Amino acid sequence: MNNVKKSISKERNLKHVKVYDHLYSMIKDGAFPAGSQLPSEPDLAVQMDVSRMTLRKALSLLREDGLIQNIQGKGNFVIDYSQIPPSHSPETIQHPMKACCSIKYDYVECEFRIEPPSDYMKGMVKRDTAVIVIADRWYKNGEDAFGYSLSFLPIETISKYKVDLAKKGALQIFLEETLYSISSDSETAYSYTNTGNFTSSRYTLSNQSKFILITETLYDRDGSVLMFSKHYIPLQSFNLTVYRNAQKEQ
Repeated sequence: MNNVKKSISKERNLKHVKVYDHLYSMIKDGAFPAGSQLPSEPDLAVQMDVSRMTLRKALSLLREDGLIQNIQGKGNFVIDYSQIPPSHSPETIQHPMKACCSIKYDYVECEFRIEPPSDYMKGMVKRDTAVIVIADRWYKNGEDAFGYSLSFLPIETISKYKVDLAKKGALQIFLEETLYSISSDSETAYSYTNTGNFTSSRYTLSNQSKFILITETLYDRDGSVLMFSKHYIPLQSFNLTVYRNAQKEQ
């Protein structure tokens, strides 16, 4: 009986992810073109055959991934990136949990699974990979979890660097240390989100719902994606210091 309850609970937790994947595909396939407005929440919930609460979770994830934006009083719109000028900022490649969190962790709880990729996952790793390694990491200080990272690695990354997934701790070391030493380039973006606690799922990271989301893509020398990650840090624990040197004329 307990197993049945757990199965039902897990299915409910995953429902918003399925809605996310469906909406993601519709946006990428042009059913909702760039700049267009999504149907109202009541209409979209009926269309997706889900509750409005489930739909709102999916919409929150679409917003934090930069696919849609909410304009107060009007609704949700697909972001048109052709209207946004690109920005570039050179940075030292560092683990965001070490570089941007004021709380120091003393333990990382790590789990992973292997799945066939959804369209969303293929888009994040920028390749048509056969399978994806999905890693969950919870950062702890003592018994308390305060940060969470969700990472997607194409199986090619695992094969190329001969990561033994059967060896305890091997993937965690690769994620936490090795990747940051072998990556040639990284791309990071910082945004506000309220999805940290329900995305973390296993632990409540903060008694508040305010988080900084750091999306991070690590690349090798050939420009191939090694890993795409989403790092969640409670707003009150986020700390970012930028050092800049003035360029002097020769």
